[in-house]
Amino acid sequence: MTIVITREWQFGFHGVTLLWFRSYLSGRSYRVWFADEASRTVHVICSVPQGSVHGPRLFIMYSVDLADKAAEHDINFHGYADDTQLCVHCRPEETAPTTAKLERCITDMDNWMSANRLKLNMEKTELLWAGTRYDMSMLNDSGPSLQLNNVTVKASQHVCVLGVPSFFGSESGQTRFQCQCDLLLSSSSTQMHPVFA
Repeated sequence: MTIVITREWQFGFHGVTLLWFRSYLSGRSYRVWFADEASRTVHVICSVPQGSVHGPRLFIMYSVDLADKAAEHDINFHGYADDTQLCVHCRPEETAPTTAKLERCITDMDNWMSANRLKLNMEKTELLWAGTRYDMSMLNDSGPSLQLNNVTVKASQHVCVLGVPSFFGSESGQTRFQCQCDLLLSSSSTQMHPVFA
């Protein structure tokens, strides 16, 4: 909570708005009811209310420093709630230094997260090398792995983007991702056509 409150200057909160956030995040407790019995009351000293409308926004405010960590390594950062993507461009012959740069960046982010009561979920960490068919053939179609602490993250041709499986690789001269996008767009335009008619 303290980190979110101290970001008032960064996000422009002041006056009544800041007081509202302090009230919303301070002095919270919870307990669980099951079979007519209640658990003991737990006082919440960190975190945001799960399932709340403000939860994703507050999490982004809390973890905004992760974007700065990525920028320190010259890596693009995309985040939505607790889903984070790092993107970097390189030529096939630059994959070794790019891999090392990604490893350093993710290690710095992991250290920041540990210091701020968050945990990087290595089991959900995915790596994708994307490129032209020629570039991917130079990488044996998948590319090098990342070594993060004691975990090896192997490159894959499919990853989840905001929980949606996305496939990359070649399929009759067109990337699977392009095929998936075309299918999604044609499906959504069919579904949305009556809305615009």
